[in-house]
Amino acid sequence: MAMPLDEQMSILAKLMDVSTMRAQVHAGNIANQNTPGYKTRAVAFDQAFQAALAGDSGDDPEAVQPTIYEPHATPVQVDGNDVALADQIMDAAKNSTMYDAYIAMAKGKMRLLGIAAGQSPGG
Repeated sequence: MAMPLDEQMSILAKLMDVSTMRAQVHAGNIANQNTPGYKTRAVAFDQAFQAALAGDSGDDPEAVQPTIYEPHATPVQVDGNDVALADQIMDAAKNSTMYDAYIAMAKGKMRLLGIAAGQSPGG
């Protein structure tokens, strides 16, 4: 069964919000790459969101909330900092691409809504 347009738009808005949060977390990690003792932060969201969308968790996808955590995935430097700059830049670029895709999807849905309301496809 197809998801109603209002739910699709709500989910796209949620995904854009999470993407914005990720951008802020990446910016903080990059800004603190030379701060002694700083631990990399990341945003957990995708697994819980996918489980909610699939109906596996019993959660409403719109109710799934992102959380910020410390992944401890990279080696700690002598000063206690564990920011891997190359990883952060790569993840930030991927996140930016995803945000752009969400915007494009939202624009496409709005365009379809406009066509359904009798507007010409060009605006």
